Order: sequence, then structure tokens, then C-alpha cells
Amino acid sequence: MNPLSKINDLLCKTEQQYDMIIITDSEGTIQLYNNFLSQLCNSANKDELLLNKVRIDELFKPENDDFQLIWKTLEDTGSFSGILNFKIIYNQLIPFDVKALRMSDESHDKFKYLFVFKLKEISDIEKDPLEQKEFYKLQRSLSNKQENLNIITSLDELERLKEDFLSNVSHELRTPLASIIGFAETLKNNPDLPSEIRHEFLDIILNEGKRLAATINDLLDLSQLYRNSMVLQPQNIELQKLLLKSFEEYKQLATKIEFTIHLPEKPIFIIADANKLQQAVNNLLSNAIKFTPENGKVSLKLHESNEYYIIEVSDTGLGIPDKDKEKIYDRFYKVHRPGLETKGVGIGLSITKKIIDLHKFELEFESEENKGSSFRILIPKSYE
Repeated sequence: MNPLSKINDLLCKTEQQYDMIIITDSEGTIQLYNNFLSQLCNSANKDELLLNKVRIDELFKPENDDFQLIWKTLEDTGSFSGILNFKIIYNQLIPFDVKALRMSDESHDKFKYLFVFKLKEISDIEKDPLEQKEFYKLQRSLSNKQENLNIITSLDELERLKEDFLSNVSHELRTPLASIIGFAETLKNNPDLPSEIRHEFLDIILNEGKRLAATINDLLDLSQLYRNSMVLQPQNIELQKLLLKSFEEYKQLATKIEFTIHLPEKPIFIIADANKLQQAVNNLLSNAIKFTPENGKVSLKLHESNEYYIIEVSDTGLGIPDKDKEKIYDRFYKVHRPGLETKGVGIGLSITKKIIDLHKFELEFESEENKGSSFRILIPKSYE
């Protein structure tokens, strides 16, 4: 098999398993790559990296800061596995799991080494469009010439997420404000309104004000959680009482569905921040009720396994499409449901996940589209 056929065979086998593929010569100069690298480097010309004779060690940083060890490992053993970090700016890195193979024993072969990359989970600041203040230019020397190489994440994706955030938040703030202003003006301009109508309008103003405050509080909580500035206030709490409080609060919103609670008789005590854990449970209940059609079912359960106390919120609602399951904990992400407008800015599950992580508990879910979802908070019994 000639080198090009061998390359084609390897690429066909790895294209679906890996995000990015790079082939270099014996000096580490990039010779072939797929579109992922072009997008990562924001290359308008698909051959830009080839024209500039970019070396792989100019774009990526090993964990031990020594690329020479990788070359030595490839020469000695013929393969390498590890982590390479794509360098952005100000020490921001995008991590990849990497496997590399020596494809040729010829010292000056043009197609010497094959690198295949799988994107790891990116840290918060690197994947948060709101914390990317601007795009930066990184100065590099390429082929003994000073040229600029823009190393940025996808502009289109960042702009889309930012626009989604602004649109969602603006809508969620504008809608209750419009109600508050409208009904307040009506009350002011019509002092002789019947008392029952006045009370109805005042209730609307109060409820919309609470909704507005809740949205603002969620945004502030989210900011604290993602900046690691939120401090838990752990205390000894009884789970049954906490869940009953959530149930009583939300059953008034669940008048068109069957809403049930199932608790063990024996009291279960754990150490946790009662307010934050309650907030996490409430977010799960709010979503379950919101996305369960009329005559559906939502249940809140507390049970246990050998290792965990388990808080479970289940519903027979719309469920989560497979394509959205990996994104549901992302900030401001909302599942697109044609013909259905849902309230909220898409941060409830993100807050819940952060609260659970902060407690060092676990959050898992199962969901099937149009059949329902089950979210479970797993509390290790060592936290009793």
C-alpha cells in the first residue's frame, strides 16, 4: 500500500471517532489536516496552514511543555497517547485527547506522523461567549517570517450564543415589566375600579414582580456559581421536610396534571446547604411541570440504594431529544420545540448542576422524547 492509500485508509477509520486529524512531516510541519483545524485557527483559506508551513508544536502545548518527548516516543515506540492543548491567548487552552502514529520509517518522509484528536470538555471561560471580551491576534514566526495567525474559536457560534442569551433575557425581563407597568397605570388612571378587579390586578403585579426578581436572582446565582464565589452554608437537614416544602410550593402550579410525592417514613438527615439544595430541587420540579402536558404525571420521590440517598423528579412530559442531551446543562441553552414557546432563559439546569457539583453530589438523568424524563440527585450516604 502506497503512503497516500495508507493515509486514506487511516482517515476513513478515524474520521467518525475523532474531531481533528493532522499529518506532519519528520520536522513536525503540518502537511494534511481536516476542516476542524481550519475552523479552530479561523483560516479563511483552507490551505493557509500549508502555505505558511506551520509546525504542530506552534499550535499545541503538551502537558509537560516538552514536545521533544513526543517526537522521541514516536521514534522509539511508533505511537503516542496523551493530551495536547490548543493555545489561544493569555494561557487559555483547549484540551484534546490525542493519539499519534509513526506512519513511515523514512527519516525525511513528507507524511511521517499521524495525529488524531478528540475534544475534551472545555473549561468555563473558554466555552462561555459572554466572557470572551474580544478576539485576539497571536503573533507568531512562521517560516522565518513575522505573520499574524488568528487563533480563535468559531465567531459564528459565539455570536449565536450571545444573541440567544440577549434575546432570552430581554424577553424574560420585558414581559413581566410590561405587565407591571400596564396594570399599575390602569390602577392609577382608574381609582374607582371595583375592589375585586383591583385585587386581581394587584395580584398580577405582585406575581410578575416575583417572576422578575426570580429571573434576576437566577442570573446573579449563575454568575456566582461559575466564578466559584458562592460559599455553601452546610447544616444538618431532614430531606423529607425539604422535599415537602418544595412539593407544597409547586402543587399550586400543577393543577392540570397529576402531581405526587413519595417519601420514606424514617427521617433521613444529611449535611447540605438547605437553601441551595432546595433551589436545585425546585428547578427540577419547575421544568418537569412546565414540560408536562395536561393530564400528565409528575412525581417527586425520595428513596435509597446501598450507597446513595436519591431524590428523583420524574415526569411524562415532552422529554429531551437525543441531539440536545449533551447540552442541557449549558448556560442559556434551550431545547428548540417548534410551535411551543417556553418561559425562562435556559439557566435552571445549569444552576442545578453547579449546585449539585458544589455539594459533591451527583446529578444524572434519563429521557425519551415525547415520553418523559427522570432526574436523580445522588447523595452519598457518607454525607449523613
